[in-house]
Amino acid sequence: MSRISEILDTQSIAVLGTSKNDEPYSCLVAFAVAKNLRELVFATMRKRLKYRNMMANPRVTLTIDDRDKSASDFDRTTSITMVGTAGDVINDERQKCATLLLSRHPSLRDFVNSPDCAVIRVRIDEIYVVSEFESVIKMGK
Repeated sequence: MSRISEILDTQSIAVLGTSKNDEPYSCLVAFAVAKNLRELVFATMRKRLKYRNMMANPRVTLTIDDRDKSASDFDRTTSITMVGTAGDVINDERQKCATLLLSRHPSLRDFVNSPDCAVIRVRIDEIYVVSEFESVIKMGK
């Protein structure tokens, strides 16, 4: 668990995987994770493909890793894939999630406060941790 927390604390970008009508799509998002590792938040404009995909199919994946640019990455990299359900949060919940995100990414303040920006909360169901290239640990609810 400490390795997961270390990676989530030191990395700020995740790869978000969405799909709609069996068409997969992935993109990068700046994220923040709740201390209990059960919720992850990020922001996006409502006109973006990832938003439309999540509204059609809220099941998503987020992958975060600690690789660098060396040849030994395969042996030393730890990758975390979170599987969960995404939703556009509103009212007080939006403010709570936005505060969590902005505490980690204060430079996103104008983006998050724009009228067309959605704050997305992903409720995490499962976490897969891959290390040493082949060692996989699955953590569920």
